[in-house]
Amino acid sequence: MFEVTFLGAFLAGILAFLSPCVLPIIPAYLSYISGVGVEEVQKESKAFNTKIFLSTLFFVIGFSIVFTLLGAGASFIGQFLRAYQTEIAKIGGGLVIFFGLHFAGAFLRPNFLKELIGVQAFLLSLYLFEVISKEAFLNLTGALAIVLALYVFGVHQYLYRQLKKEAKAKASYIGAFLIGVVFAFGWTPCIGPVLGSILFLASQQETVREGAVMLFLFSLGLGIPFLIAGLLFSLFLNFVKKFGRFFGVVEFAGGVLLISLGVLLVLDKLSWFASLGVGI
Repeated sequence: MFEVTFLGAFLAGILAFLSPCVLPIIPAYLSYISGVGVEEVQKESKAFNTKIFLSTLFFVIGFSIVFTLLGAGASFIGQFLRAYQTEIAKIGGGLVIFFGLHFAGAFLRPNFLKELIGVQAFLLSLYLFEVISKEAFLNLTGALAIVLALYVFGVHQYLYRQLKKEAKAKASYIGAFLIGVVFAFGWTPCIGPVLGSILFLASQQETVREGAVMLFLFSLGLGIPFLIAGLLFSLFLNFVKKFGRFFGVVEFAGGVLLISLGVLLVLDKLSWFASLGVGI
């Protein structure tokens, strides 16, 4: 059985690749790690460039190793926190909801605070009409309080700040691998929330192996599109130009995914979600 939480980790990797602050810079990124210029590729008649693909492969291996080790470490640490698992899950759920709202671009809305108050009023009405229990109401209210606190302290502004780096040197295959390792540790701000949420879910797994598998699947979701982009680089350039119109959909879908996971964590329903599965 393939747990839906693991499938979610894989899908999160794909959404990370398609995010609007990663996808547009991938042509330049792949050009940098391979040492092959974009203009040079466009002039070639062949669609496949061996050097770009191999450089991309080493790059993907680099960040996949780091993410898998982080997943194993998150699960290992999580085993020492089982006594406080319920409390940690509720706090973590609030953080995941915050990350989901960030990924969906909700913090950019001018009336976000009013909308947040509206959500709280809606939850109160659900409780008063006995649609949800007192415990669920308090847990969800606590999650919204975490979102509000992080918003007030400007954490969302830090996440939206994008770091621009200029690449001046050409990299070897070993260099591409090392860049992949650095890429994993120095994750771009807009993807950090997705990674942080998956790491938190990994810490809730029963064994170190499950945590490692979850982050490995995240790496696959992120790495496979990278490999396809490196394999068909010239065609990928045209794809990026055409896909730009769908960036908003990708952000919204990713945000909904994270918010849903956060709500399930807060309500202690993640085990029910994970019990669903399809055979492979």
